[in-house]
Amino acid sequence: MIRSMTIGLCTALLVVCAVQAQGEATTGNKSLTFDGVKAMEGLTVSGDVAADAAKGRDESGALRVGPGGKVVWRFADAGASGTVEMWVFEDGTQRGDPRAYGAGPLWGVIDADGAPVLLVGPVYASYLSGNTTYASSDLILNGPERPWQQVQYLGVKRDKGWHKWTFQLDPDNGMSLLCDDKPIRGFVKDKIRLNAVRGVVILGDEAKDGGQTVWIADVTARPGAPMRSEPLWPPPPPEGLGIVPPPAEQTATPYATWQNGPSRDPGYFPIAVWLQDPARAAEYKAAGINLYIGLWNGPTEEQLAELKKQGMPVICDQNEVGLKHIDDPIIVGWMHGDEPDNAHKFDEYWKRDKEKIKDAWPDLYASQRLDTKDYAGYGPPVPPKWIVRDYEAIRSKDPSRPVMLNLGCGVAWDEYVGRGERTGKLEDYPEYIKGCDVVSYDVYPVTTGQLASQLWYQARGVARLRQWTEDRKPVWNCLECTGMSDVNVKPTPHQVKAQAWMALVHGSRGLIYFVHQFNPFNEAALLSDAEMLAAVTAMNRQIHALAPVLNSPTVADAVTVASSEPHTPVHAIVKRHDGTTYVFAVSMYSRKTEATFTVTGLPAAAKAEVIGENRSIDVAGGVFKDAFAGHEVHLYRIK
Repeated sequence: MIRSMTIGLCTALLVVCAVQAQGEATTGNKSLTFDGVKAMEGLTVSGDVAADAAKGRDESGALRVGPGGKVVWRFADAGASGTVEMWVFEDGTQRGDPRAYGAGPLWGVIDADGAPVLLVGPVYASYLSGNTTYASSDLILNGPERPWQQVQYLGVKRDKGWHKWTFQLDPDNGMSLLCDDKPIRGFVKDKIRLNAVRGVVILGDEAKDGGQTVWIADVTARPGAPMRSEPLWPPPPPEGLGIVPPPAEQTATPYATWQNGPSRDPGYFPIAVWLQDPARAAEYKAAGINLYIGLWNGPTEEQLAELKKQGMPVICDQNEVGLKHIDDPIIVGWMHGDEPDNAHKFDEYWKRDKEKIKDAWPDLYASQRLDTKDYAGYGPPVPPKWIVRDYEAIRSKDPSRPVMLNLGCGVAWDEYVGRGERTGKLEDYPEYIKGCDVVSYDVYPVTTGQLASQLWYQARGVARLRQWTEDRKPVWNCLECTGMSDVNVKPTPHQVKAQAWMALVHGSRGLIYFVHQFNPFNEAALLSDAEMLAAVTAMNRQIHALAPVLNSPTVADAVTVASSEPHTPVHAIVKRHDGTTYVFAVSMYSRKTEATFTVTGLPAAAKAEVIGENRSIDVAGGVFKDAFAGHEVHLYRIK
């Protein structure tokens, strides 16, 4: 459900001061060399930084930056476009644990203190390959972000020796990044905030004991014209992300097939919590949670007894204890693994057995010529055919309950490198889905820094799963609500509500809260956060109150929405229940907008009650308007 957890960082970014580079004019090209008595002139430095006359590329010297060192060179007083070139010596120093969060030496360009900075270097995380490749990191100076959060995997190998790095900011087309004069294809300019360049920054390895030393030589800056474009941050929803049309046949409950499955009441909507202690079931019930998913090392007799006492149904593994309770209504489904689509360790999951890879992924076995050499990667995902095989085994023992499969963020995030050799292979997912009756997935756009709070990923995953299942299986999704790996980086209640309703508007039939925090560890962090708990409780109660409406058929082509802000689409669906029309709408981006709704089937004049907001809006000829803040949700009831 969550990849490996964070550790503390790192070098704090620094305050810059205006300088003139080594005797050149304050306009035009500027350069730095490091060979002589003035080698450090014009630099703001701290920590382990020194000129090294013997290390240069061509007897011109180099700047040595050791662990914990800091260097800033500000070559312009005003931010603009421009090009910065520098030569960087890579000595190949590697971390003992490359999957532990951290940063080696980083180099790049800045605008001003408190503004964005773009850095390149070895960045370490469970989803990167910092020991062998480089990443770029987008940060705000002195902000809470860490290099492994706002990061792009570049795929450029850390070959030993001198390499030329070029940061090129075009006034119209934004940033491009080159290594040894070759454009880096993995770098996406729309994923950075930097919109002006006026300085260079080098940060030493944050691991002071055994960290890597870096050498910089021949730095050149060519200031350019004022910027004429401004990046959108975070990136707005992609074109084509819209409402998936409802199926021709819709049922009020998707669980009628299973005698012992979740409730078949049309007023039931599953709102679950992931992998929690049954002793906390009463607290979660008070917060509007009506389902447990997963039991740690269970189910055990004690766990099931506690859940039965609290009246909390569960979806759990089909182990020996679970099968003994095959007639117990407290179990409403069988869990079929978590994130099999993510890469699994070769040492642990695959037991270093190449023959298992040959059976699972024959194309991978052949392409890497594993018949003649050892496997050298992290480890591939579980193949879909094994998921289908095990699903059939679970069903053979109990066909009276649905089998639930939870997939990872690759459902929505194509570039997620945590899928290893199957990164971007979306064709796997329709095959995985054959191995379950209920499919869910998790994506955490706030706490996953690479997603830069692009909340629309939540909707994209739900929409894709509906399409891949052809609306024949219930689709659920997971929600973030804690700091997970960093207590300082967590969603706001507003963002949690937006993600929930993005999912519901796009057709999710169940919500699952992931409530863990890992640094410091707190299994039930939601229960320790009074503000978030109150907001989640209120939202859950509202969803339960609207459950009969949410479970009613979505009316196809019943609403169109025009947004005054072109980058902020407002997505909406229409439900009709007990003679009342409901419009559920959510703003898909962080900018405010005004939305104009045109709804079919309404009288010439009506009132739209905005549910939970103590206000109403006039509706004339089926048309009404409303203002939306970024990522805002409005729910309308029109009688």
